[in-house]
Amino acid sequence: MGRIPCCEKGHTNKGSWAKEEDKRLIAYIQAQGEGCWRSLPKAAGLVRCGKSCRLRWINYLRPDVKRGNFTDEEDELIIKLHSLLGNKWSKIAARLPGRTDNEIKNHWNTNIKRKLLSKGIDPITHGPMDDRKTNNELDKSPELNLELRISLPYSSP
Repeated sequence: MGRIPCCEKGHTNKGSWAKEEDKRLIAYIQAQGEGCWRSLPKAAGLVRCGKSCRLRWINYLRPDVKRGNFTDEEDELIIKLHSLLGNKWSKIAARLPGRTDNEIKNHWNTNIKRKLLSKGIDPITHGPMDDRKTNNELDKSPELNLELRISLPYSSP
């Protein structure tokens, strides 16, 4: 048995948020604070799912969310934290004020990983890349015998 759905999926807006919806969500949270995300949309006069409201607030509308490119210092900190914590994006985000876990994860996957690879650094182990491994062993998949034979069933004498 699961949870009761927070909203009727057929009666909610999906897709891009309108400026008026953003204003309503901001006004409601400034007046009432963050509370029960399941009941917030109805109380704020929004035709959205509670999860959608929560994600919109956390990732875009919070006043402390940083906008713009990551600095070199932020990149270095992300690399150091990733070497210690792995893909624990929320724990990494907790040490980068104003940056969201999702934003950091996307930045890692689109920018930092490439930068490390171009410098010959393995983004998983954070150690030097072993050229022999990357070129020879990882590119080859194990050989499979896909030969099919049809024969009569074996019967013992």
